[in-house]
Amino acid sequence: MKFGGICSALTAAAASTWISVHPAAAQSGGISIYQEINNNVVQNILQNVRDQLRRQGAVPPSSGRLGFAATGSDFDNRDPFAFRGAEDARQALAYAKAPSTIPDVVSGWLYGGNLIGGIDRSITAGTVTDTSSVTGAFDVTKIGIFTVDDALTFIGTGGGSWSYQGGLLTVDTSAPSTSITVSYLRGGLSADLTSFVGWTRSTLSAPGFLPAVIEGNSLGSTGNVQYRFDFPFSVFIEPGIGMTYSEGYTKNFGTKISDTTEVHGGARFGTQMKWMDYIIQPSLSLFAYQITDSSALGAVGPVIPSSAIGYRGSGKIAVIWSPSFSSYFEVHAIGQTGGPSIPIAGYSPTQTTGFQGGIRYTWN
Repeated sequence: MKFGGICSALTAAAASTWISVHPAAAQSGGISIYQEINNNVVQNILQNVRDQLRRQGAVPPSSGRLGFAATGSDFDNRDPFAFRGAEDARQALAYAKAPSTIPDVVSGWLYGGNLIGGIDRSITAGTVTDTSSVTGAFDVTKIGIFTVDDALTFIGTGGGSWSYQGGLLTVDTSAPSTSITVSYLRGGLSADLTSFVGWTRSTLSAPGFLPAVIEGNSLGSTGNVQYRFDFPFSVFIEPGIGMTYSEGYTKNFGTKISDTTEVHGGARFGTQMKWMDYIIQPSLSLFAYQITDSSALGAVGPVIPSSAIGYRGSGKIAVIWSPSFSSYFEVHAIGQTGGPSIPIAGYSPTQTTGFQGGIRYTWN
């Protein structure tokens, strides 16, 4: 078997993990697993930042808060657990004598350090690829940009992912990456934009052949707009829409070999409650996406652009342990519900499941 044969087998079996650098990237019909991981990290950090700013009162809840009347009583429909006479937001969230887990706004700035790790398993045509990742991130938020109650957040991330695909042809991939995000928040409205850069180095091995190494790069950007509606009993719904664009290149950004455009929409649902001296925040997220344009340079020329429809779902529990320290654990799934609009020989959808956990420390 020649090296070209090895590449052909890789196209059929491991395109899902090679989406950013492999010549048949269009056939996997989606964004690379490495950009997916980064986007998920960024969104979890942004959710934590927005939730913290709203908890501490730096940014008020949405003007579209939905409630019910309770005139003539001490009941506050915006916070059913509060009582009249509470001196500050900490007492209004729980019992007056309970230790506070809500940090005070002592300045117009909020800083955060984050450490996130995750494990994912992708399956394409029966071929399994396992990916582990570790990401560090730093965020800084300025409270009061155009008004006294809006905020602008900047996030920088840096990390690495490692993938392994077994079988007759084994593929070991290391993929360091970095990203920069800017996000704006006012009331229930928030918007964010992330720019992503990744590097991949994959070693292909097969019995009887010397290992082959392929390197590549990827660029991408993701933009989202969300609006949060708050209900009684601390329940919220946050619908959102967005778009992701990704490009794949040969080593050192030499030749562009693929590009993918995706639109997505869905919503996040959640609440918060007291448990002992801590705040618990469970939430569910469900989004649908469509690949509106996807093309790649194949071995015999450009591959026909493809379109695919898929889903992203997750369940998360965040715990606020102290005014400065929090953590979260998330399980998620990403997959396709439909193939390309124009059938492509050898096309197989990819299904990915995994979990992610992180810790966060903040200071003013």
